[in-house]
Amino acid sequence: MKAAKLVLVTTVVLCLTLVVTAQLPQKGQPQAGQQVDQDRIEAAHSELLTGKDKAAEASRLTQAVASALPGAAASTAPIPRKNFIDEHIFGRIERDNIPHAPLAGDEEFLRRAYVDAVGFLPTPEKIRSFVADTDPNKRDKLIDSLIGTEEFADQWAYYYGELFRTRAASFHYWTKQWLKVDRPYNEVFADMVTPVTKNSRGLPTAMTIYDPVGQTAARDGSFTDRNNYRGLNRLDWIDGMTTEIGRVFLGVSIECFSCHNGAGHTDSFNMFLGSKKRTDFWQQAAFFGRMRSIGSSDGSGRNFYGEQAQVDDLAPGYNTGDDWPYYTPAEGRFPRDGKTYEPAFILTGEKPKPGEDPRKALGRILPSHIQFARAAVNNMWAKLMVVGLVEPTDGFDLNRLDPKNPPPKPWTLQPANPELLQALAEDFRANNYSIQRVIKTIMKSNAYQLSTSFRGEWKITYIPYFSRRFVRVLTPPEAVDMVAQATDLPFQIKDVRNGNNRAMPMEQPFTYVSQLYDPLVVRGNANTASRDPGSEQLAIYAFLGAYYQAERTTPPVDKNVATPVQAMMMMTSPLVNKRIKAEGDTRVAKLLEAGKSDDQVIEELFLGTLSRKPRTDEVDVAKRVIAKDRTTGFEDIQWALLNTTEFLVNH
Repeated sequence: MKAAKLVLVTTVVLCLTLVVTAQLPQKGQPQAGQQVDQDRIEAAHSELLTGKDKAAEASRLTQAVASALPGAAASTAPIPRKNFIDEHIFGRIERDNIPHAPLAGDEEFLRRAYVDAVGFLPTPEKIRSFVADTDPNKRDKLIDSLIGTEEFADQWAYYYGELFRTRAASFHYWTKQWLKVDRPYNEVFADMVTPVTKNSRGLPTAMTIYDPVGQTAARDGSFTDRNNYRGLNRLDWIDGMTTEIGRVFLGVSIECFSCHNGAGHTDSFNMFLGSKKRTDFWQQAAFFGRMRSIGSSDGSGRNFYGEQAQVDDLAPGYNTGDDWPYYTPAEGRFPRDGKTYEPAFILTGEKPKPGEDPRKALGRILPSHIQFARAAVNNMWAKLMVVGLVEPTDGFDLNRLDPKNPPPKPWTLQPANPELLQALAEDFRANNYSIQRVIKTIMKSNAYQLSTSFRGEWKITYIPYFSRRFVRVLTPPEAVDMVAQATDLPFQIKDVRNGNNRAMPMEQPFTYVSQLYDPLVVRGNANTASRDPGSEQLAIYAFLGAYYQAERTTPPVDKNVATPVQAMMMMTSPLVNKRIKAEGDTRVAKLLEAGKSDDQVIEELFLGTLSRKPRTDEVDVAKRVIAKDRTTGFEDIQWALLNTTEFLVNH
């Protein structure tokens, strides 16, 4: 078994190399933001500045793992321009004489497109047929066949669930439906900010951003009087909602000037934020001035927690001095000025029409501004291209976006490609705010279809050009589901969570985590799982956590960094080790039972796990591994393939 052990040891080394090397700094790495007087920045703004330079992270990770990926043959041929994205990307590359990667081969492209669009691997049968297909339009046709499917809705509902921070089943199913039918995104926004609900599980309270748990008065932590509204600090709650609306739908971190003016604080790293005053924030918050949370109707007393509250629009407005009968003094922010504020959109000053409901006005006004479209397309670009045109995606500086009106020196334009960002936003707005159109346009571009391989020396100055494909760490559902799919052994996950302390198992168990309305549903089964030695619930829960699955009570963790925990999980988790065995219904067991030849089994394992056929040298190594013991040899090969760098990232 020396050969087998060599494969295993090599795999471990590759995993740890991926973890360590990808996090090492590169020489000459530029600092995030402007090179200005950092001494003026208060510690309170550290979250906005801690870098998290996603572009540099992606570059380091890609450089660290590129040599372990198959990539594509180097080519000096010009890249055809398929749409306006290519015109902007390759036009800039040619203008500045920047080298670029070749187009990805069919197998590399196919795996990438499947993982990005639906969160799954292509089947061996699909890989063979796609590679053999001579239709020059096969890539576009493949993308059209993936977008809009049930699996697409599952994959992107998870993404938007993380972005919106939602955990309720009702919201998840609603999100899946508007994604499948491609409902205009401006209408989606309007639905999210305008409804009044008398159902504690309805919209909008199903959104965690409306959950007032963080704005509950500490001195009124226990409620017994059903008419005691003093348990909620309503103005802090409204400010929290306003902050989230800015982060998600405008891509702007407006929370900073909710407690002080921007001048002297944020103007050192964001011109737009530095120009805003606290009163601007209060006017924006006033769109929710009539909104109030009236708790639950379960008869047990006032309950503002856990998405249970009902809401209406019977509050008196946004008065920072008299918010009776709510508890007014801010507990988590600086004191307010005691004045009344009327709604005014923070980017234009536009106000509701006479007699217009303020929230309905917000649903109309905000999406009509081009920044709504910019933020939306930048999020989709970052999801598909790993790095946004503006990073972080909620860190837009609106005074540094227009190349026709550049900022004064030493400031520079913020987007990596300002013209492309504007073109994407305008196309999105001109085509009825179609999410599916943007995704298809990006995926069909040759910019998206470049290889991870890169001939010659890679320089960090090439990052903004998107002249190669960046790799990314898998999302939590992708990591778990792809293990199950690669080994051909789906899950049996029963949802036993409930809203009233009653177990309510689904009639049919879920076969993949991506189908769950909340990937953390398995946590709700922890007690059940601990009593069932054969249950996979705890292993799945641990796996999800290793890949940055959070609670959704705060904005999502947006990291593209491999960790030792991920490597350990892939190497030792029973979730993996159970599925590599030649027992039951695993891929290895079925292949051996079918009487396949050694060459056939090896090819199927490579296609099913890495989405490509093995190279000649890999076949030679595999045959040496199985020479002593065919069964355990193929188990070792399956385990090793699951632990390769090639499997652990989307490339």
